[in-house]
Amino acid sequence: MNKQILFTVIPALVPCLLIGSSIASVAPLSNQSGTISSIQNGPDGKPEWNVSGTWKFTNLSSNSPTFNASFDMMKLDGSSKHKHTIDATITSAEYLIIKAGKSTIRAYSGTATISMKEGPVSDVPIVIRVSSDGNISIIPDPTKIQSHFGNTPIEGKANM
Repeated sequence: MNKQILFTVIPALVPCLLIGSSIASVAPLSNQSGTISSIQNGPDGKPEWNVSGTWKFTNLSSNSPTFNASFDMMKLDGSSKHKHTIDATITSAEYLIIKAGKSTIRAYSGTATISMKEGPVSDVPIVIRVSSDGNISIIPDPTKIQSHFGNTPIEGKANM
């Protein structure tokens, strides 16, 4: 690898990441909520499921924010409808801010309990990204839930 390129790229990325307590200096935080609406891939990697529902992030300015989502999931042909909930606790030491052009993305990580057909699955690692333009991506660890939501994030929008 060309060392000159490596040292040119890394300094450009450093100002983009703020970790831990720096999050409060970017913008005041408040509770947020919104809708979930996305297409999830099936085991073959092709679109198979329609997901729709709501989400809510509370206590964002505290050391222990919580995230809750409730959504329906059905095949694209309308069959196999079922419901899921996600209840997540975010660890304040595990968030960061990414500047992406004019948008700011707040990425939170923690653990979640996710309702599944066989019963609730606890301690599922989860990453939730909320952008300043209102997009949200919810990414539970697929290995803990047998890749039930496919290989793409569950996506939605914040109420603005």
